[in-house]
Amino acid sequence: MGEWKNHRRINAAVEAFKSERLRWVLGQSQIGPKIDEERYYAITEKIMKDEIERQMILNEIRERGPLTIREISEATGISPRNVLRHIIALRKNGLVSEAGEREDGYLYRIT
Repeated sequence: MGEWKNHRRINAAVEAFKSERLRWVLGQSQIGPKIDEERYYAITEKIMKDEIERQMILNEIRERGPLTIREISEATGISPRNVLRHIIALRKNGLVSEAGEREDGYLYRIT
């Protein structure tokens, strides 16, 4: 079971490396004002973590259909609070939308 989750996380990481957000920050750091190396790595790590988690959420919804925040959290191991934060960002970017309700919350689907 752990190996299966690691495989899914690696697949999500590959997709996350394609992230426009990460490319933008990395590009900005090269042509914009210099930032210290420690801050550069902290920013890059935070963005990659977010992008990997967002890809994990999208992959889970893509595979299983509409899911609640709780279901996504249980399937991915991402805290419900962070799942909600990512869902808000994904909705803002038009990648997910509400798909109704289930007993404990709203369902989210790929747009």
